[in-house]
Amino acid sequence: MSSALYSATLAAFKAQGWAYQPVAGMEVIEASFEAHHAKVPLHVQIHGEAGIASIVARTTLTVPTTHRLVVSELLMRTNKELNIGNFELDWDDGIVMFRVTNIFPGGHYDQRLIAGLVHTAIGETDRLTPFLGEVCRTPKGELLLLRIPDLMKRQDLLPPPIET
Repeated sequence: MSSALYSATLAAFKAQGWAYQPVAGMEVIEASFEAHHAKVPLHVQIHGEAGIASIVARTTLTVPTTHRLVVSELLMRTNKELNIGNFELDWDDGIVMFRVTNIFPGGHYDQRLIAGLVHTAIGETDRLTPFLGEVCRTPKGELLLLRIPDLMKRQDLLPPPIET
């Protein structure tokens, strides 16, 4: 039997019109979104009894072993500026992920909040992707010359503002 939080999460995806695939036997949803810079794979895991939703988006770029230290600096500096969620690097596989988790106390599961967490994960992953690409395209011999704080100031790598 599914938890109320999992049911609310499914309802949030349906209300947004998002395509998704539930993972059989688990309270997990897999999805993929077309963002401005890249396709963003998404994994949502629900821990129903605890009232916890964990949303993980990942980049489709794999960070070469030679570039992982510099990418770690990029992620650390990016995380410092975030208000919600954080970036992680799977050191062994070179996969960059954005994780945001929320605890829903007292059985109150707000579908708008769930959708907002998904939007945050997709948006932050998409925003980071071109910066990550710049680092990964830098030749190994030039990595010492790459200044991450200067790279992060580049406005041309940001997606355009959302028009409402």
